[in-house]
Parts: sequence; C-alpha cells; structure tokens
Amino acid sequence: MKCLIIDGYNAISKIKVFDAKKDISLESSRLSFIKALVDFRRRNRSFDKIIVVFDGKSEGLGLEREAYGDVEVLFSNKDKDADKVIIDILKISSGKNKITVSSDDNSIKNHARAFSCRIISIKELEDLIILKKKASRSKIIEKDIGDKDQDAITNELKKYWGVE
Repeated sequence: MKCLIIDGYNAISKIKVFDAKKDISLESSRLSFIKALVDFRRRNRSFDKIIVVFDGKSEGLGLEREAYGDVEVLFSNKDKDADKVIIDILKISSGKNKITVSSDDNSIKNHARAFSCRIISIKELEDLIILKKKASRSKIIEKDIGDKDQDAITNELKKYWGVE
C-alpha cells in the first residue's frame, strides 16, 4: 500500500493559502487543508491512503482520530507530539508499506530516511495538492499594428455592418 504521511501544522504554516486562514481560526485552516487533501485524493490515486498528523486538539472534544474517506487525520495526545506519532507510524509501517513523508522538519526527515521512506518537501506537497493554473498559451501572435492599419480595419468593419 502506498501511503503519504504529512506533518500537518508544518504543512499549514508553510503553505500560504492555508496559513492565511489561521487569521479566521486554526480549525478553519486545518479543515481547508484537509478538504484540499480529500480533493487531491479524489482526483489523484497515486497514494492509497493519506495520513495527516497534528499536535493534540483541545481535550474537551476528546478526538484523536478522524477519517475523511482515504484521508485519515490523527491528533497527538499531551504525552506525545505529532513528530513522535509520525516516527511511531514509520517504525510500525516500515517494510510493510511504501511510505512517502512530507515535512520540512529535520527530525522527521532523518527518521524517514532511516526507515527508507521517500521524502517530499512541503513545497512539493503544495504543488501536488493545489491545482496550479497554467498560463494559457495563445496561438495568436501579438504585434503592434499602425494607426493606418487600424483605420482600414475599422472602415472595413463599418461597411460590413452597414454602419457607414
């Protein structure tokens, strides 16, 4: 099974579109990020499962795990931060699955290397999950035409439309 493991808050803080939503609320930013991952998973099947790990949510909600289809969201508890949860997942899953880890955190990247996982930067993750609009390439070659040519075109159009 091909699995993508993401250091959640590391990604959110480095991807501008999600970081900007932190002004509204951290939950808004987190949910926007999760929605983008669900949309990515729906249109791109390069990973069988995506796991996002965040540092613990407020204890009042008592949530440790949420599932959105093939996107699983884990929240660390007060005894373990998200980095340790990711490292534990790597220990348990290494050799069983093809794992790709996305983080810019050196500790996580070093552990991922130690467990022979593929590593992608947060920038690479951003490029993967967010549809980049490519500049449209027009086949029309722009060239500046003179006033004389513009007047000729205008007069011809006037005749054609019967406006003269």
